[in-house]
Formats: sequence, structure tokens, C-alpha cells
Amino acid sequence: MPTSRTKRLLFSGAAALGIAAGAAGIAGATTAGSTQSPAPAQVEADDIQDSSYTSSITAPEGPESQSEADEAAALESLATITTDRARDAALAAVRGTPGDIELDNENGNVVWSVEVTGAEGTVTNVKVDAGNGNVLAQDNEADESEADEASEGTEANEATEAPNG
Repeated sequence: MPTSRTKRLLFSGAAALGIAAGAAGIAGATTAGSTQSPAPAQVEADDIQDSSYTSSITAPEGPESQSEADEAAALESLATITTDRARDAALAAVRGTPGDIELDNENGNVVWSVEVTGAEGTVTNVKVDAGNGNVLAQDNEADESEADEASEGTEANEATEAPNG
């Protein structure tokens, strides 16, 4: 009888070891796979657009050669709220002084981008749905400039590193 008990303990231990090794392998593969995409600091700040929101109006895809004036005219024909209403919605969300107001196509979403400068000088870019006037997103330009600085620092470090091999 003791032999069968010993065998059961050995098999149980081997099974537990196998499960632990498998879990470690899966975790390692997941971590290795996630490092394939560029770090956020390496992406150009101009290319970063918040896609966590969806507007009530979707912009049609225009030709790559479309001029900015043609794109602006196409977006204006889609927008159902005015710049004044977009400004008012932005100021209701963020206190301050309104600045530039532009109609934009951000990842297929037609939005008004309203810059609001707060009393302390912080500039907040407020995204307002061009169809219904809802505030979709807010981001501080200080955050964007910090991302620019981080990106520039990463690029400088990459340029000074010696190549491997």
C-alpha cells in the first residue's frame, strides 16, 4: 500500500508542477506579445486621438487627396449644432475663457474641438458632439505637451544608444 500512496503523491506533485510551468509560460507569452506594440511615448502626439468616445455623427471617408477646405465644408454640412452651442457646452463642462473652436473628424467622429483656458492658465481641449452638443471628452494640453516631451526624450535616448551586436 505505501507504494501506491507514494505514486499518487509523485503524480500529484508532477501535475502541480506542470500546471505551474504552463501558467508561467502563458504569462510570459502574454507579456512578450504585448511588448510588440510601440510605447505611448513613442507615438507622435499629433497621431494620438481619443477613440474612447463615439459621436452621433459619423464622418464619411473622403479621398486621401481631399483638401482641408473640402473636408471642412463636408463636415460643416454634417454638423447640426452651431459653434456658439458647442462653445456653451464646453464652458458648461470646463470653466474658463473659450479659445479656438474647430470642427474636426476624429477617428470618424464629427466633433467640435473647443479650447478653454482656465483661470490658472491650463488649456483644456473639450470635444463636443457636433450632432447633439454632448461633451464627449476633455484633455489638458499640459498632458499632451508632457507626452511630447516624453516622446522627444525617448527618441534622444534611442539615438544615443549603441547598436547591439
